[in-house]
Amino acid sequence: MPRYQRYWVGLDAGHLETAICLVNSDGHAFFEAKTETRAAPIRDILRRFGVEPVQSVTIEAGVGTQMVRDLRSYGFPVQVVDVRKSSKFLAIRRQKTDANDAKGLADLGRLAQATGTQVYVKPIEHQDIRIMINIRRTLLKHRAKIDALLQSIFRLHGGSLKLLNGRGSLAAEVAKQQRLLRMSGVTIGIDLDPLVSMGEALRSHIADMDREMRTMAATIPACAGFQTIPGVGPITSLSFYSAVGDPYRFKHNRDVGPYLGLTPTLYQSGVTARRGRISRHGNKLTRTHLVTAATVLLCSIQAESSLRSWGLQLATKIGFLKARVAVARKLAVLMITMWKTGEPFAPDYRRPRFLQPEEAGLDPVQISGA
Repeated sequence: MPRYQRYWVGLDAGHLETAICLVNSDGHAFFEAKTETRAAPIRDILRRFGVEPVQSVTIEAGVGTQMVRDLRSYGFPVQVVDVRKSSKFLAIRRQKTDANDAKGLADLGRLAQATGTQVYVKPIEHQDIRIMINIRRTLLKHRAKIDALLQSIFRLHGGSLKLLNGRGSLAAEVAKQQRLLRMSGVTIGIDLDPLVSMGEALRSHIADMDREMRTMAATIPACAGFQTIPGVGPITSLSFYSAVGDPYRFKHNRDVGPYLGLTPTLYQSGVTARRGRISRHGNKLTRTHLVTAATVLLCSIQAESSLRSWGLQLATKIGFLKARVAVARKLAVLMITMWKTGEPFAPDYRRPRFLQPEEAGLDPVQISGA
């Protein structure tokens, strides 16, 4: 193959192996192979055909995140595509194989560059925050399951277990309820110590993580600014911060709403046009955190603000459940605006004009904390 000819690369990444396919401008696959899921072997293959002619290296979001970072560090134009969108393109082929998927991804990079399938790869610092948030969510789920099991055991024996989240609170409450049951002549004939030990360990780990995340949120300027908004705490601020990554990748602040799946879907065909529920695209956990923050703002915060007043008025028209989602979208737009401007929350907050990084003479990577 001439080294000056342009070509496109598709990578179907698995945990151990990656199928690689190179296609030319006519869509002809002139090289196919399988290699390790590492950047170095793929780099060595592409160097054989010339690095400069590579137009794009297309890979689906998921397994190969670190490989994407490494390939980009080698200077390759890697684009990561949304699995939901790429799967429709790949479904055109009759047989689903790794080789066919690699060929399809190469064709996707060649033919569909402007379809909006690209996925933003977060900096490693933001990814670590996401991991921490997901670990905390998993611990909370396991704690809830253990608490529910203990409650059901005591209810079956006529007792009532009051659950608290402090260290040592579960063990003390279980011992208290067992003592009350024995006074009534009822004895639980099974050993509850393993459940109590796991519940206490989970409470301890969650408390440690919460303390660490509060400290982390206080040291990140953007997250500290988010927490000036009533209802937004350390978890929500870190969740939004890590989900967005770089605020300047959104040309318009309102674009963050669709990115997090907080805007209604639109179906239009001929004379038919109707709006549906919110799309629920993007990060589910961050969307949940924003809706929770909006609920706290509307129900628990007493301090008045233009955002709260707007949300309460909207709730009287369309109902509370829809209104809190609308407030969550407003929160997302407000937070990304504050991130760009560096301004704290004000009760009568309005959208100011913000300077682009180039106008302010700043580096957007440094501003975003990447």
